[in-house]
Amino acid sequence: MELKNKTVLITGANGLVGIPTVEKCIQEGASKVIAVDIRIGAKLEEIKAKFGDVVSLEQVDLTYMDQCERLFKDRQVDVVLHIAGVKGSPTRAAKCPADYLFPMLMFNTNIIKASHDANVGWFVYMSSVGVYNPSDVMKEDDVWSTMPSKNDWYPGWTKRVGELSLEALGIQYGWTNWTVIRPANIYGLYDNFSPEATVIGSNTWKIFNVDGDDIVCWGNGSAKRDFVFSEDVAQAAIDVVKKEVNDVINFGSATATSIKDTIEIIVSEYKEITGKDKNIVWDTTKPNGDMIRRLDPGKQIKYGILPAITLKDGIRKTLEYYNTTIIHM
Repeated sequence: MELKNKTVLITGANGLVGIPTVEKCIQEGASKVIAVDIRIGAKLEEIKAKFGDVVSLEQVDLTYMDQCERLFKDRQVDVVLHIAGVKGSPTRAAKCPADYLFPMLMFNTNIIKASHDANVGWFVYMSSVGVYNPSDVMKEDDVWSTMPSKNDWYPGWTKRVGELSLEALGIQYGWTNWTVIRPANIYGLYDNFSPEATVIGSNTWKIFNVDGDDIVCWGNGSAKRDFVFSEDVAQAAIDVVKKEVNDVINFGSATATSIKDTIEIIVSEYKEITGKDKNIVWDTTKPNGDMIRRLDPGKQIKYGILPAITLKDGIRKTLEYYNTTIIHM
C-alpha cells in the first residue's frame, strides 16, 4: 500500500521515532498526516507551519478509549503507525515499573481496538527488543518459549500484550492488515538526553554537560547491543506498509557492538565536533546489564527492510544535533 494520497495517523508523533516518521510520510505524498501525542513540541509545530493543512496536530491521551475513538470519527484513516511508547532505561524501568506498565497496557490496547473498529487499511505496531530473553541471536519465533529479561520485565510484558492483541483480532475477526516491528536499541536526534536515558542518550548528555576531563560509564563496557538509528526505524515503519508485510519482524543492524566501542565512537565524534577530548572511566561497581542483545536479521533481509545509517554516522548526526540545537536552546 503506497502512502501517496492516503491519510496516515501516527501515535507518539512527538518522539524519537515519531518526528522523522511524520516527515517521511509527508515526503511519501500522504494527503493528511495526523500527528498524535500527549504533548505537542516545537518541532511538530515547525512541521505544521511548513506544511499547513497536510499536517493535523492532535494532543490526545491515548489511555482513554473515547479519545482514541474520536481520532477516527468523521474521517477515514488509511494507515495507523502506532509508535507511542514509554521510553527510558532499564534502571528507570526497575525503579518505576508502574510508569511503563499501566499507560502502555491502556494505550496499546485502546489504539489497536479503535483502529480495528475503524477498519483502517494497515496498522503498524512498534514493539521492542525488550520482549526478548537475552541471547546471542534473538529470533522472532523464539519469544513465546521464553520470558523477557528481568532488566526489561515490565515494559517487555506490556509490549508482548500488544502483540497478543493483534493476534487475537486476527483469530477472531480475520484482521491481518498489520505488521509488528521489534526494533533494536533506538537512538537518534530526538532522544531522551538525560543521565537516566539509554546508552547513547545518557552518554551524549554526560559528554556535553559533566564538567572535567572524564566521562564515567557504567560497568566495564563488555556488554553488547544492537543499535539502530531512529530515522531508519521510521523508514522501516513506512516500508512494511508499502510491502504489506503481515508478519512479526525484527529491525536491527545485524550486529552487536560493545558498549566500550560505542562510547569510544561518542568520544571520538565529540572531539571532531568540539575539539575537546574526554577520558573514559569505567565504574565497575555498576552493572553491565544483559551481556548481549542482537536481533536475528533473517526476516528483515527477506522483506528488504534494512537500515541505511551506520552507527558511526548515526552517532555523529546525534551529537551534531545536540551541539547545535540542545546546547544552544
